[in-house]
Amino acid sequence: MRYRLKNAISHIARAGTSSLIGIVGIGFITTLLATLLLNHFFILRQSEFKMHAPTLVAFLKDTVDESMGRTLVSRLEKNGQILAVNYASKAEKLASGETEFQDLGVLIKEAFSETRGVNPFPASLNVYVDEELITRKTLEHIALEIKAHDEIEDILLTGHGQLRDRLRDSERTTLVAIGVTIVVVWFIIGSVIKKTAIARTDEFHLMKLLGMFRRYLLAPFIVHGLFLGGLGALSGLGCFYGVLHIFRSQLGGLHFLTIYQIISVIVVEMLIGLIVGFATYRKFAS
Repeated sequence: MRYRLKNAISHIARAGTSSLIGIVGIGFITTLLATLLLNHFFILRQSEFKMHAPTLVAFLKDTVDESMGRTLVSRLEKNGQILAVNYASKAEKLASGETEFQDLGVLIKEAFSETRGVNPFPASLNVYVDEELITRKTLEHIALEIKAHDEIEDILLTGHGQLRDRLRDSERTTLVAIGVTIVVVWFIIGSVIKKTAIARTDEFHLMKLLGMFRRYLLAPFIVHGLFLGGLGALSGLGCFYGVLHIFRSQLGGLHFLTIYQIISVIVVEMLIGLIVGFATYRKFAS
């Protein structure tokens, strides 16, 4: 056991600058992956936060009374892409203004009482659309259809639909980034281990002639792969966390990856190192 450990350490030491360059390369690609992962989970949290918000808010004209507004609600709900439409009267909007706008809402209510019945808030329709069907194009089409009704003064996108679109784009980008990271890390670790193994070819040949079992040759390749994958992942995540900490005031409430996500990145890259090390061992030990 002691000999195998010394042999593995000697193998890593023989790599020298190659191992250092490999760790830097793996760290760089890990930093890029961590950035994309953080962006994806940030968009996901935003989407979950706005999940209960209406997708669209349609403001009614002042000439539209409550009965006309509720009739329009029934017509809009016949659209299969719309889950629900809620009518909010002028009085309800005024009452919610204090909560929604806080101090400004209080001033608005005071101004309303002073102007004797002039309510600045229009009645509106809160429109909820099926999230699975929300795309930018679909959302714009639904908004235009609603805006075409004579009772509608204006329509507002709350941002939830755009978030769903951004989330889909982020999912695709993140999946591609994970695939690219696996390929790049595999290539870097494979290149470093192969280069080191070539430098020790004569030594390995001598070990075979002395009758050493193949398992004695396995440890250097496996340990080297685990070393490159693990240290590369840690250095990349460390650099990313350092940058995030330095610019925390500019980034606001942006949080770092969770412990589970950090462990997942490290374990996956170490697993790649393990597989690459074993594959290279099979090639040189045959």
